[in-house]
Amino acid sequence: AANEANQKGWCDKALADAKQKRTTAAEEIADLNSKMAELEALRDKLAEELAVLSDEISELQQRREEAAKIRDEEKAENAQTVSDATAGLQAVDSAITVLKRFYGSAAKKTVDLALAQQSPMDDAPDAGFDNGEAYRGSQVTSGG
Repeated sequence: AANEANQKGWCDKALADAKQKRTTAAEEIADLNSKMAELEALRDKLAEELAVLSDEISELQQRREEAAKIRDEEKAENAQTVSDATAGLQAVDSAITVLKRFYGSAAKKTVDLALAQQSPMDDAPDAGFDNGEAYRGSQVTSGG
């Protein structure tokens, strides 16, 4: 009987330990399942963000390429503008040199002031009557 009592005590203790382990394991499984569900939700959220960010990266790369193309076109246009401005500066410098030469030599020349002060009436042909006098035509041929 003492052996049986020992055996029963041992069995009861082993059964209580097994129930405790089962309860603890079930709680751990529930915690792990909860954490796994949270992590799966986080994974799904991150997958969505990754897709959105991938689209944004593609769009930004396209915009960067367009901006680089525009920048290259503007660079070429600016280079042409600088080239045109340089050519214009050379043309203006050349024109200034020609004008200085022309006006420098013209300043040394003289002008006949008698010609400059001549009236337009001096060159006009004789009208056959004076200013203020009425024109009467040819009186000899008119018989009247």
